[in-house]
Amino acid sequence: MEFSDTKAYPLVRATFILLVLLSALFAGLHTVADADMGWQLATGRYVVQHHAIPRTDVLSLTSAGKPWMYPPFAGVMLYLTYGMFGYAGLSWFCALACLAVVAYLMRRGDMGSALLAMLAAQSIAARTAPRADLFSTVFFALFLGELWSYHLGRRARPWLLPIVMLLWVNLHPGFIAGLGAIGAYLLVEVADLLFASRRQAILPRLRRVWPWLAACAAATLVNPWGARIYVASVTLSGLGTPTRGKLNSNTFIDEYQRVPISRSLLYQLIDVRHMENGFTWLLLVAVIIVGLFLWKRQVGSAVIALVALDLGVTHARYIGLFVITIATIGGPLLSESFARNGSDSSGRGKDTTLFRVPEAAAILLTVACCGVALLHVADFVSSRTYVVFNSDWRFGAGESSWFPERATAFIRDEALPGNVFEEYALGGYAAWTLGPQYPDFIDGRGDRLSPDLVVEQRSLYRESPDSKLWQAEADRWNLNVLLVATSGFRGLQKMDPFVFCRSANWRLVYMDDVSLVFLRNTPPNRPWIDRLQIDCRTQPLSPPGQASRPRLYDFYLNSGALFFELRRDRESEGSLRRASTLYPEDPNTHLLLASLYQRQQRYRDAEQEYRASLARNENSGALFSLGLLYAGEGRNQEASEVIERAAGQSTEPLDMYIALGRIQLAQNHPEQGLAAFAEAEKHSPFRNGGESLAPELYAEIAEGNSEAHRLLGQWPEAIAFQQDAARRTPMVASRWNRLADLYEATGQMRLAGEARQRGIGLQAHDSGTY
Repeated sequence: MEFSDTKAYPLVRATFILLVLLSALFAGLHTVADADMGWQLATGRYVVQHHAIPRTDVLSLTSAGKPWMYPPFAGVMLYLTYGMFGYAGLSWFCALACLAVVAYLMRRGDMGSALLAMLAAQSIAARTAPRADLFSTVFFALFLGELWSYHLGRRARPWLLPIVMLLWVNLHPGFIAGLGAIGAYLLVEVADLLFASRRQAILPRLRRVWPWLAACAAATLVNPWGARIYVASVTLSGLGTPTRGKLNSNTFIDEYQRVPISRSLLYQLIDVRHMENGFTWLLLVAVIIVGLFLWKRQVGSAVIALVALDLGVTHARYIGLFVITIATIGGPLLSESFARNGSDSSGRGKDTTLFRVPEAAAILLTVACCGVALLHVADFVSSRTYVVFNSDWRFGAGESSWFPERATAFIRDEALPGNVFEEYALGGYAAWTLGPQYPDFIDGRGDRLSPDLVVEQRSLYRESPDSKLWQAEADRWNLNVLLVATSGFRGLQKMDPFVFCRSANWRLVYMDDVSLVFLRNTPPNRPWIDRLQIDCRTQPLSPPGQASRPRLYDFYLNSGALFFELRRDRESEGSLRRASTLYPEDPNTHLLLASLYQRQQRYRDAEQEYRASLARNENSGALFSLGLLYAGEGRNQEASEVIERAAGQSTEPLDMYIALGRIQLAQNHPEQGLAAFAEAEKHSPFRNGGESLAPELYAEIAEGNSEAHRLLGQWPEAIAFQQDAARRTPMVASRWNRLADLYEATGQMRLAGEARQRGIGLQAHDSGTY
């Protein structure tokens, strides 16, 4: 895409490149908010303080002593950075890493690479968060870039790769991506050997480079675990098969989810201010460059682009590697294909120029790209990008507002007794801020260290805080403190603070706009409760004094959300209205107001607010909520259409498909209901041997299938599915009663009587009458 050789065009192109670099720096410069950052900082602290590499879990009370294999030195680097510069230092470290990757992608100065680097910048910024994965993003760009330059016959430094690999294997398990880059390079060279005209150049290249590639493989063994590090690498990559009967974290953790391909991508293509605009365009570019490579008979390169496209779509974790791959191999290809002079810069012979752009159009297009880059810079600096698309981040350096920093300080200062219970995504931060005095209950490693505990947590959230299950878990682990985050994407995903506020076994002792702390109501804890207990129905929240616009916005948004959960509707609405005046483009305030009005049965107002939220940022969560509103009003056809659209955009559509199946049955559409329940089962994190870990989920699906077959008149299938539902949840009376109804409808009176008696017995037991 070197459109012009005149003096004017290089100046415009240089301006564009500078703006892309500025955009990359500002895309990476945001508040630190990553949930895994905490346990990695805590690990780095342990290594520095104990001068030892932990081989077992040293952070969590529930998995203490269990084998754990993870390169620790990224945590050490992050910990030392924090020690010198605080959270602001971590923000700048990440921003400079993002800038370095984007600058490296544009190092040749060609327009094709610069354009693709601009599109990739936001995805790269998301993968250069303060966690060990940052190093895999940086090193993969270097590995692939050097190997690709070597393949193209340009200046390259293959001698550098073994040195980088030696660092990489001791910083992050993602070092296998470097081996993947080597494999990609070898595939391209071997594929080119099929063409006689290329062999003369390829064989000497392979002879020169193979010692460096072999040295890379040898360097992977220089780590505290030797060859065993490969086991950890494959396990943590999300590409390995989960252990049968255990939680399938490959479908449980967001990073391992498939990127939904839906019609919303078309909107993202034309909305240059959308956070996913660059990634969506690179999906299209990937398809284009596959075609260009095939047209040039570069089959190996086309395969690499296809593999990168597949990984980028099937695993959100690999979006960063995908965009780096497309920018690396696609940038030179586009510049070559759109070269003004018509020469083939690869030296492979004939003119491969596809399109010649007039000089005026070239300058105009580049100026337009400058405008897009400037718009990105403005949206980052104003935090508009984050307000609309990512409520965890804000522009600038420091700690994210979603972290419960004041709550953890309160727990430490008051020396609250016992152990602390916190949600899965909050555990890493708890390990960092409360450990080692308070080891965390579970953190981001929990799906690997204690998969059964993840399931137990899910069971706890379905139970009352005064239930026997909560009492048993508290006794088992000596849990006296509940730490609850209430803001951001991770806030209140499972726990209902209103229910805990009404609990007899737990007492609220701390509350701010982003967190709550509950203390177990036991005689030994009475001194703390008598002194610290507060009333969540009346506890005020005061805005920070002389705060910036983003900080004030965060306070009012978070307060509005918390007041909503605590059923303080008037205060919730007032806070959300104030937040909306600070950032009118914010979709979250409208979404929360819609939920508030829906609970108040103000359905017309709720629908209006849902639509206002979707107009600012269409996402699966808002669509699903709107669909449930329609279903509650009996507008089943509209509900099914909206929920189906939501499921198509969601990375976790399980609940959406179950709701869709029920709505289809309510409309007497059994075939569509069966299809929806099949999709629900397909998207369950407990499949492939883990079904027994979620009996209620599979009982719901089985009961839905049973009703669909009943509507179809397929009685044996209806009975079989209902038998399965009752077998999975044998203590649920309603499922035995429904099974009895099916038996009666088919004339099986003896079986009907037995099922009916089972249901009556369970109902009597639940009511306490025998």
